[in-house]
Order: sequence, then C-alpha cells, then structure tokens
Amino acid sequence: MSLTFDIKSASSIDYAHSCAAMLDTIVQSQPRVQCITNSVAMDFSSDVLLAIGARISLTLGKEEIQEFVANCNSLCVNIGTLNVTRKIVIEPAIESALYYHRPWVLDPVSVHISKTRCQYARMLLEYNPSVIRGNVAEIKALVGRDTPDAPWILAQETGAIVAQTGQSDIITDGNQALMITNGHSMQTRVTAMGCAATALISAFITTNRRPFDTTVEALLAFSIAGELAVKKSQGPGSLHTHILDTLYHLDKQTLEQHAHILSCSEVC
Repeated sequence: MSLTFDIKSASSIDYAHSCAAMLDTIVQSQPRVQCITNSVAMDFSSDVLLAIGARISLTLGKEEIQEFVANCNSLCVNIGTLNVTRKIVIEPAIESALYYHRPWVLDPVSVHISKTRCQYARMLLEYNPSVIRGNVAEIKALVGRDTPDAPWILAQETGAIVAQTGQSDIITDGNQALMITNGHSMQTRVTAMGCAATALISAFITTNRRPFDTTVEALLAFSIAGELAVKKSQGPGSLHTHILDTLYHLDKQTLEQHAHILSCSEVC
C-alpha cells in the first residue's frame, strides 16, 4: 500500500473557511479541555488554548479527575513525563470521558524510545481515542512496523483519526487522507510544540463536527500560525510569543491566503 497526494484534488479553500468558522465557534462557546499532559507542556498548551478562546484544566488529582472530565468538553492525554501520578489518573479520566461521551485525544510521546511506554500506549488504544496525534517515529512504533503507511494502518486498526505531524502533517481516518504542507522547521526548536498541537485538536473536536475535519482544521490553524510567526521572529524565543499572537489574530482571509492542503488521490 502507498499513499499519493495530489494538489489538484485538494480542498484548501474549503478547509480555510471551515477553520475560520471553527475558530469563531470556539470563541463563542469557550470549550474547556482537561489536559493530562507532560510537565514541560503545561504552560504552552494553556497559552495556545487561551489564545483561540478555549479554556483548560490541568488537574492531576486522583480524587477530582473524574469530576473535572465530566465538566469539560474534551480530554487530552499526553504521556510525556509519564510517572506514577499521571498513570493513576489517566485511565479513570478516560473512563469518565467515555461515560459522559466526551471525545478524547491521545499523544503517545516517545513510544519509539521505550518498549514499556509503547505497551502502555497500546493498552490505552483499547479505550478508543477519537484522535491519535504523534510524530512519524511515534506512529510507526504504535503500528510496530517501519512503513510510510503507518498512519493509514493505525487508523484502520483503531478506528481513530490519526494525525502524523512533522515536516508535513498527514491526517487520515483509514478511508481518506489529507496532507498539510504549511508550517516551518523552526517550530521544532520550541519545547512542547507538538504537545500544544494535540491540545489544540482537543479544543477543535469539541465542536461536535466530524473529527476528521476538525483535526484537519486544528492542524491547519496551528501550522499556518507557525509559518507566519516565523516571519516575525528572530529565533525560537520570539517564535513562542509570535505564534500565540498569530493564533489570536487568525481570520478567514489569512487562512485562505496561506492554506496548502494536498488530497490523497491514490491508494495502491
């Protein structure tokens, strides 16, 4: 199997319009995301969600995690800096999300480095995440094969939307796939950039639209914001600030002008 992406069948303008509409919806509805994330990602993830008008909860208290999830609109589970405290709350949080019909997103941080962590992440897959967001190495590790079709395979195996982010972002539900080619390599020089992207997806999927589309829209907003922020930045330090400002000011015209999405035209 191989995926071929073709600009001729892309829906860049359509997704730019729907992304702008989702940003407006988020400002109006102010969804709250419960993030169980790694210690180095808390600040940036919080800032990114606040920049688009969403709200965030970061509790790791085992006595209150289920109540917090019940009163949030989605759950983000990031297994970076995985420790006993986080492990104690992750499964009860997911169980609460499923009970209250809240979508949840899994970020399998560093599963390609630790076999123990990869086994743990695969166990979490049994809870049917709405979206899985990881880099190339992490997605391949979850699949257990070094293949470029890993995101497609993982989506088919789990039923989740799989978002593989990197130099370009691939989003697939196992039946269709899109590639976003916006963004900039300087984003890799800022701590927790991928973690913040996962949190952003968690905010977008609260809109009760198709998770495939909302995942594309979230990553489109984030990658365009990064691309534009780099132009104003002297380095990673100022990029951190400018990406927040750019997210705050994103509008339909800007998204239309810069969106670059390729559609999967062939699966063989």
